Amino acid sequence: MGNELSPTDELQTQVVHLGARDRNIARAAQTALASRGEAGIAAAIWGLSHPNMRVRRGCAGFLDHHGTDACFEPLRQVALHDPAPSVRRMAVHSASCQECKSCPLTGDLVGLLIEVALSDTNRRVRLNALWGLHQPQDARAVAALETILRDADPQLQLDAYYALISQDPTYQGDAVGVHVQVALSSAHKSVRLKALLGLRRLPQDTRARAALEQILRTETDPRLQSYAHHALKRQDPSYKAAFDARSRERGIAAARTRNQMAAKKRSKLPRNQSVNCVSKFARTTSY
Repeated sequence: MGNELSPTDELQTQVVHLGARDRNIARAAQTALASRGEAGIAAAIWGLSHPNMRVRRGCAGFLDHHGTDACFEPLRQVALHDPAPSVRRMAVHSASCQECKSCPLTGDLVGLLIEVALSDTNRRVRLNALWGLHQPQDARAVAALETILRDADPQLQLDAYYALISQDPTYQGDAVGVHVQVALSSAHKSVRLKALLGLRRLPQDTRARAALEQILRTETDPRLQSYAHHALKRQDPSYKAAFDARSRERGIAAARTRNQMAAKKRSKLPRNQSVNCVSKFARTTSY
């Protein structure tokens, strides 16, 4: 990604515009570079080493839709070594997203994703690599994903587990155990919510019930409480039955209170007005 093959001044200007904060300017630059074919792609590759982080990220994003095999190695270098996590994350996505390209890249994608998933210091970058490891199937990916599961980083465990199932449909892991561990961890709330949502779909298990009851007792966050409540309704039929019974009782009590208040209000009206109100109510509710 050196500067020995620097693009023309015109193309360099368009490359810089890829990092513009104004989206209209950035989109116009994408169109201009795409219209130049291989020269535009070469300019974007040149821009991957630009000193401005936004320009580097814009170039990596441009190569998501317009990349060729010539882009893979530059994207690999950026994904592994760029100092900005957002640039590394975009490079990982651009290298791994084959659907957006007219022709899939043929480099060692699995090897790149494994290296990023195992070694990057940023959780979001590692997550992007894990999402890319859902396919294609590769024995190296299975080994790396099992390593991540053993490391027990709650921020990554769920995504590593789902990628492992995609890689090896015969994998017999402890799904409930993984979800319980993440749900009870100190991971980001969004990760814990994902684990709680997963427990709603998994078979009933005493470990899940105990974990969900603990969350309901100790957590104060309303979303965590709500997710745990709905998961426990699926995991523990007796909890669901008791909750539904209490809900019915509250509904009956509320209806009784409303009827009593309505009757009390009618009793305070003059007799002829009370009769008119009752007659009007009867007319509006008759069929």
